[in-house]
Amino acid sequence: MKARDSRLPDSPFNSPTVMKARALFMLQFVALIGGLMSAEAAMAEHAWRLAGCSVLCFALMIGVRRFLRRTEQWETCVDGLNRSFARADPWPDQEESSVRLMQLLDRLDAMEQDRGRPEFDLWALQELRHEIAGLVKTHPALASLVNER
Repeated sequence: MKARDSRLPDSPFNSPTVMKARALFMLQFVALIGGLMSAEAAMAEHAWRLAGCSVLCFALMIGVRRFLRRTEQWETCVDGLNRSFARADPWPDQEESSVRLMQLLDRLDAMEQDRGRPEFDLWALQELRHEIAGLVKTHPALASLVNER
């Protein structure tokens, strides 16, 4: 068994500097939430003590943000946050499929409005329903759009 002290060369992912920057980035959001909550409480209670706490939280938030920008770690934190949001997005590549599904559903509604008229084509309606079912089968996340109708 090989010793685990060998690290990947030049891997900046979890270096102490990046971890510190991430912790400060999260502290900024905690300070924002704390500042907003204490500002709201200060307005509700008319308490200057809470207003001072709110000002301190906002000052901490601004200070952390300036520090991260000055040390050029702000972009690292924002890029990491954007990457995590992109991984959590349930529809990263299905935008065009959802647009296609909405177009098919609009055509289906238009065809349903023509039901009972002489120009109504039942086979075209069945073909459209089959196409919608095939699209939903290949992209299961789109089923919620069909079910909302």
